[in-house]
Amino acid sequence: MHLELLDEELIEKILQKFTSGLVILNDHEEVIWADRLAEKICGNTEIINKKYADVFSISLSKILNQPQIITSLSGQKFRLAAASYPCSKREYTIVSIEEITDLKSAETRLFCLEKILEAINDGIIVSDYEGRIALYNKSQEKLEDMASQDMVGKYLWDAYNYNEELSEHRGVYKKGIPIINRYRAHAYKDGIPKYLSYSTYPIEKDGEIIAVFSISKNETKLQSLLAETIELKRQLISQGEVNGRPVSGNGTKYTFADIVCESAVMQNLIKEAEMISTLDTTVLISGETGTGKEVFAQSIHNFSKNQNEPFIAINCAAIPETLLESILFGTTKGAYTGAVDQKGLFEEARGGTLFLDEINSMPLTLQPKLLRVLQERNVRRVGGLKVNPIHCRVICAANEDPRQLVSTGALRQDLFYRIAGICMHIPPLRERVEDIVCLTKYFIRKYNKQLNKQIKGCSKNLEDSMLKYNWPGNVRELEHLIQNLMIRANDKQVYLNLENIPHYLREMIVPNNSIEVQEAYRKSLPAMLHDAERKMILQVLEKNRWNLTKSAQEMGIIRQSLQSRMKKLGIKRKK
Repeated sequence: MHLELLDEELIEKILQKFTSGLVILNDHEEVIWADRLAEKICGNTEIINKKYADVFSISLSKILNQPQIITSLSGQKFRLAAASYPCSKREYTIVSIEEITDLKSAETRLFCLEKILEAINDGIIVSDYEGRIALYNKSQEKLEDMASQDMVGKYLWDAYNYNEELSEHRGVYKKGIPIINRYRAHAYKDGIPKYLSYSTYPIEKDGEIIAVFSISKNETKLQSLLAETIELKRQLISQGEVNGRPVSGNGTKYTFADIVCESAVMQNLIKEAEMISTLDTTVLISGETGTGKEVFAQSIHNFSKNQNEPFIAINCAAIPETLLESILFGTTKGAYTGAVDQKGLFEEARGGTLFLDEINSMPLTLQPKLLRVLQERNVRRVGGLKVNPIHCRVICAANEDPRQLVSTGALRQDLFYRIAGICMHIPPLRERVEDIVCLTKYFIRKYNKQLNKQIKGCSKNLEDSMLKYNWPGNVRELEHLIQNLMIRANDKQVYLNLENIPHYLREMIVPNNSIEVQEAYRKSLPAMLHDAERKMILQVLEKNRWNLTKSAQEMGIIRQSLQSRMKKLGIKRKK
């Protein structure tokens, strides 16, 4: 149908309804139609039949060639554009007027939003109803190290090289259920995963889902600055004064700043743990007794985004099997004699962390139940039928090599793979001897304050013995030793020494073949020679059943000389 066949009144209604800021000129450049907005822009004056030049300050030829911007007295800015169209042997000119400072305008708002999306620090990716990437902003480019031109227009699964069925955007589009606070890698650069913290939401219009978008948090700089701050704090704590540390309201008292070390292996382990903190996956920490597995577990919790949630720890070796199940999973009234409705630790942990220490001591009969809870993310109380969802992260610890535990059957293989989303191994103290020195200084400062003493360090002999010792109890054993040494040091003492070692610890700390040598460290050279000579003479006399003649001959001296030495050294035959 041709436009000229339409009723003029109908055409005017259509223009008023669906246009804004429109002026129509005839071939004499006279205004033959204008909508209400155009009249308002011109001061609410009647502009019909007026010449274009009498209404607008900018020439028609200029806006026919290129859109122009004009500014009103009040500061409003307008974009004027024009185009001519022949109709019924006459020519009409359409002038469009757009207020580019009007944020109520859909087009202006869209333009502003696009600029904002390009400028914000968070990554934004939008996919349409087909799963094609419609928007991929600059921050997302930086986060994933990808180029927008390589992503926009492609199907998500083609752009990221995965199976369509695994597409989270398609799942959100079909079900309408958002994904909140997920942490994983979609993009890979040179085989290296680009982990992002993100949330994905559906976009609804008129009750229908039309697109899906994800917001990826750019936490790299923040995490880097936080890691630097923590490292500086850790160094200050290990080198400076020891302050009392209040227990946090979330059930913890340790952060990464409390880990005292100088070895490269431990400093790298701290950085690795800081990265692990941002993940929601299960963590398995292995290490010998006393290496600080719970210290790392608490530090991971306190570095995570759920740090305000509870941290709950339980030692699986300390609880009888009959009680461990009910403590972990909870109980229902009537499940057994005396049972009451009680939450288990999985529920008590809420959105925080449940730390299962010495997981290798968990009975084999209970391990399948734990596996099911971790797989289903649901827990059923003992004796109950209701299933309750769990939201906590689980960190486990083992004081033996986990793979050795699996091979010996102490730990189920399927449970190992479930709890070992990420594995961390804390090396024993004997493999990082440089930490023995800094830890010793730290504990001396700690107990100086508690015991009101002024100890500056350890004697060379004591330090050498400590560096050679195997430390089966690791950091915990070292602190126990320093505490004992400090208690036994007198008020005037400046350096701890071998004499301060308790008798029951001495044979462990000091090598058995050097007890006498260490006793000799405290004596002068004449005293050392005196003891050596006396010992030698006694040994020869005992060998020869105190026959002085034979003993003197064996030692290469005359009998009278031997008698003189025995008298001088106070050697007498026992009766």
